[in-house]
Amino acid sequence: MRTERQFAALEATDESLARVREQELSETIDPLIDAYDDIVGDRDRFIWHWLAYLFPSVRLSCVDVDRERAVHDAKLLASIFIVVADDVAERHGDRATFDELAAIPFDHRRSHPDRPAVDGAVVRYLQDVWERFSTIYDAGPRSAEFADLLAFDLKQALRAIEYSYLANQSPDLVSEHELWQHDVHNMLILVCADIDFANARSFDSTELSKLREVCDRGQRMARIGNWISTWKRELAEGDCSAGVVVHALEADIISDKQVRRIRRTPTDEAVSPVVEAISESGVEDYFLERWQTEYEEASRLESEIESVDIGAYLEGYETVLQYHIASEGKK
Repeated sequence: MRTERQFAALEATDESLARVREQELSETIDPLIDAYDDIVGDRDRFIWHWLAYLFPSVRLSCVDVDRERAVHDAKLLASIFIVVADDVAERHGDRATFDELAAIPFDHRRSHPDRPAVDGAVVRYLQDVWERFSTIYDAGPRSAEFADLLAFDLKQALRAIEYSYLANQSPDLVSEHELWQHDVHNMLILVCADIDFANARSFDSTELSKLREVCDRGQRMARIGNWISTWKRELAEGDCSAGVVVHALEADIISDKQVRRIRRTPTDEAVSPVVEAISESGVEDYFLERWQTEYEEASRLESEIESVDIGAYLEGYETVLQYHIASEGKK
């Protein structure tokens, strides 16, 4: 059974989408999106406006007011980096380019855009994106304090992408269990929290472990919203690795034969019966119930954290879920 909160979250309106499309991008971000369209062009611009609109909903309340714009831009820059990396690995199956761009955020590694079989234009584009990110991040009043944690969480996000690449190369690998272990990290919620910490003089670092537990649950909530709103589009592209599809396969709602057919040739004839079977099965309700469980477990930590308004932070995930559903198939 869906809860009252879940029913509210599923109310999508044209007005919701209009607000997203009207969201302005900053002078820092807009030229990079123009360059993205020229160099990469895998995604509609809607996704960047969607992220820009929703980041304030899940910004930690402890962020310094005078750093809010910088925090917003840094999160968008990190998102551009991860979205491009994800598409290079998943959509294009380009391991050579992924390996080079995955080195960019880390001082101990070097990327080589001119190596054979590497899409140098994409790597150079992300080098520019990351240089701009680093400039903003390093200006944060507590950037040095959280730099190692940021690097750790970025590695987890890139590992999530690598897992998705391996899952697409070896379909028998993927399981719902491992999706929860790995795939959730490319939602970047922990990376976004690190950016907030670096720009929050009032954050009490003794609360870090509890707050990361809240953010970890938020990351799963964000992943659920993303799975529910993108699985149909991904199936049409031949990508069967979304949690909704994997759960349906493991529950015998769809067959391995059907999944293999979609991976081979994702025609309407192959995809439509699978979409129908999953839509009628209650799998989406299963994930929404999991979303509710994560929300409730995170709420239990509210009394243990004083330097951040956890209630407001979690309410932001209700907004994010609503906009995931409203934007189904558009990002």
